[in-house]
Amino acid sequence: MKQLYALLFALLFAATGLCTDTDPARGYIVTKNGKQLTGYIGELYHTQFQSVVVFINDFGSPYNIEAERIRGFVFTDEKGYTAFESKNCRNHWYFLRILEKGAAVNLYQSPEEEYVIRFENGILETSTRTVTEYWLEMKDKKQPIRVNSLNFRRKLRRLFKKEEAPEFREKIGKEGYRFRDLPNIIRAYNQDRALNKREI
Repeated sequence: MKQLYALLFALLFAATGLCTDTDPARGYIVTKNGKQLTGYIGELYHTQFQSVVVFINDFGSPYNIEAERIRGFVFTDEKGYTAFESKNCRNHWYFLRILEKGAAVNLYQSPEEEYVIRFENGILETSTRTVTEYWLEMKDKKQPIRVNSLNFRRKLRRLFKKEEAPEFREKIGKEGYRFRDLPNIIRAYNQDRALNKREI
């Protein structure tokens, strides 16, 4: 099955080429052994099965790199620095954007554009859709947990119950503690945990 999706990705790249609406951004990839290779970060292709980024080295050679092959990548544009980290999520490797690295929880976000690949009447069809989903990674867990607008309340209440944080658990769903506020919630929670550790 993995080989089939790798083939589909290759066909997708062949069909779309390396043309993007925006120019590649200056940046670097981080290899598995921690080395930084500078160049340009091009298009990021993300599906429910895997993520692939186009990396163009300083000599102008483009490479399609799957998430399981590197630790991540960083690029800079008019908005500043953006970093993505490779994560194994239920046996699928994704590039997830780093939003918060904290004392208790790391927060990541999936790429907002997801490619959908399907066969329709024997024909390969691709389309894109906009997704808003986050991933929570607790310090004692091996894999991050997916959080979207449908499971947000349940997942966050369960998290704060396990972490013995009733003051956060009771606020979930109320003003300032809704799905759109997730980055602020996790940031506040990490600050609270870090403060408690210092007091101990």
